[in-house]
Amino acid sequence: MAFELKKLKEKIQAHLKKRFLLIIREEDTFEEIETYKLTLLNVYILLSSVFFISGLGLLLLIIATPLKTYIPGYGNVRNTGEFIQLEKRLENLDKELKAREIYIDNFRRLLSNSPKTTADVTKDITINQEVSSPVPKVKEDSMLRDNFQMSNSKATITKTQTQPQRNINNTTLSIDKDLYDLAFAPPLRGTLGAHFGPDSDHFGIDIIAPENSPIKAVLSGMIIQSDWTLENGHTIAIQHANNLISVYKHNSALLKRTGTQVKSGEAIAIIGNTGTLTKGPHLHFEIWHKGTPVDPAQYIRF
Repeated sequence: MAFELKKLKEKIQAHLKKRFLLIIREEDTFEEIETYKLTLLNVYILLSSVFFISGLGLLLLIIATPLKTYIPGYGNVRNTGEFIQLEKRLENLDKELKAREIYIDNFRRLLSNSPKTTADVTKDITINQEVSSPVPKVKEDSMLRDNFQMSNSKATITKTQTQPQRNINNTTLSIDKDLYDLAFAPPLRGTLGAHFGPDSDHFGIDIIAPENSPIKAVLSGMIIQSDWTLENGHTIAIQHANNLISVYKHNSALLKRTGTQVKSGEAIAIIGNTGTLTKGPHLHFEIWHKGTPVDPAQYIRF
């Protein structure tokens, strides 16, 4: 066996050492122009060198230039616009899924007669009417409130002069008889925390309820705000008929988007503790009528 391999090796070496003469002639006169003496070994070495240099040059060209982005599987797909757009959509779907899971879990616990009680949620929680924040207010966070206050303020002042008055927390408030005719649905059932106090910039009431409680629209209308602010966290607001707006702040999740039509009693958010102006899970609920805040406790039973 070893002898046969040695014989084959010698045969290959002899074949590679065979000499050949490459003659280049002119086609018409057959005059010799160039003559080259070659062996198969030289030809193999020459071709191998050409392929190696060409491959190395192509590799360096791909690495050092943007051509690599056109090679399937080589470029960084995460930097493409399509991937970024899909990633954002997945994040939004994930948020919606988590919100729906919380909502469904809350109903599951209610059906199994084992919901979290108000005492469990409110233990070691104190919500003050005035909460000082070390973070300075920004203009964008107060834009909605400013728009409400400036809208039809003169007309409201004229009307309140002829309306009956009631004193709450040493603040004289007007009671709008038009709102008594509306069938408000409570945003959620719970314990009232801080009361309505416009003199201290508290334009609504705080409602304490079990964790993951769904928050519902008090009337039918259209979502005009569904976003996050530094002070109020996840906030949602609804435009109703008769120049009426309801606002729901500090939510843990929002279930509706801006521009969505909602019905009275439809779930729009989940109670939470987001934003700098909160120290525990609760709902800060406001009602604005013709650009003026009103006390929700006068028209809704919580």
